Amino acid sequence: MRSAQIFGQENIPFHKLPEMVNRYLTAPDPVVLHYTLDPTGPPPDRPQAWDIEIKMEDSALKHRMAVTVSAAKESMQTLTKLDDEVRSSSALFMFCAC
Repeated sequence: MRSAQIFGQENIPFHKLPEMVNRYLTAPDPVVLHYTLDPTGPPPDRPQAWDIEIKMEDSALKHRMAVTVSAAKESMQTLTKLDDEVRSSSALFMFCAC
């Protein structure tokens, strides 16, 4: 796929790539963690922190990928059709040239 189809211009300066790409990125929905604090209990000896890995689907990315794949399939079908036409034309030319 050509950059003109995605970004509206054929050539993009390297230093502008992050700006151009960030237009198509969306922030994920916030994650809500449910927890209970017990103010009557003793405080911990030192602060605690946990890393929580959350697996989630990026529906906006999935949609963009589906559109890209669909466009690529259409392009591939067009290229295959053109290849077949060239092949049949060259075969006809070779048959007539003999």
